[in-house]
Amino acid sequence: MNWLELSFHTTHEVFDLVSNIFIEAGSKGVLVEDSNTLTEAHEDQFGEIYRLNPDDYPKEGVIIKGYLAVTPDIEHQLEYVRTQLLNLNQSHQHLEIRQLDEEDWANSWKKHYQPIEVTDRLVIKPSWLEPTLDPTIVEILLDPGMAFGSGTHETTQLCLELIEEYVDNHQVVVDVGTGSGVLAIAASKLGAKSVYAVDLDAMAVIRAKENVDLNACQNIVVEKNNLIDGVSALKEKPTLMVANILAPIIIGMLADVRKVLMPGCPFICSGIVDHEKESVITALLEHGFTISEVREKNGWVAIVAIPQEV
Repeated sequence: MNWLELSFHTTHEVFDLVSNIFIEAGSKGVLVEDSNTLTEAHEDQFGEIYRLNPDDYPKEGVIIKGYLAVTPDIEHQLEYVRTQLLNLNQSHQHLEIRQLDEEDWANSWKKHYQPIEVTDRLVIKPSWLEPTLDPTIVEILLDPGMAFGSGTHETTQLCLELIEEYVDNHQVVVDVGTGSGVLAIAASKLGAKSVYAVDLDAMAVIRAKENVDLNACQNIVVEKNNLIDGVSALKEKPTLMVANILAPIIIGMLADVRKVLMPGCPFICSGIVDHEKESVITALLEHGFTISEVREKNGWVAIVAIPQEV
């Protein structure tokens, strides 16, 4: 079978939206070539992880690549992509399309998808690489095949750092808008008692379940559901909640978070652009949270907030 590689050069602010357009059109996943990758400072603990070729990355912004199988429906898929990109007001950018055969397509996935050292302890890596022999390292296996939460984005990394800090073996964790399931998997592998991952996107639920199985996490439940209905059905009340979504959605869900998250329990939220930080903090305070911690990375923000007794 032949494949079409779709390539679109865009900004950091909208690359998640472009990725989702490719997924909705039928791409089984996306590749992200981020200009920030080459300038970020990382400890080269695992040898091959950060030996990257500058020619593989744009000088600015992000290049998103998606892959569509050449079928009788391909023209409709391409028309959908073009229309949705125009709706994003990205018409000044050019959608590049090239044809690949099966072998080229497989190698394209693996060319850039290398392990990501999130912290000294936590690493995201593709399943085709050999596992580490270091027992102190927690590895999350995550192959290309999802639009959100591949581990490359700053908000995902911020949430992972905070989950590592706050999770323990007594925690009942809820991951709202789980996407790829990476945050739920991290919580499980870092020792959480149980994890409930919820998303309104049926495709995200499918991908998350696949990734949970790939990582052999037995204590994660993934469902298509909303926050209130899903958490209300749990046998135990959540003691840690994480939501890596978008700032307006976070603000809109705070009343529901207060209903299901017990006072004193951490709420980790991200997907927040720097200029949205103050509005999110203000909304948290208005809903009876105190701000425990704020972390920032390349213009993105994660906040840890604690609900207080009413």
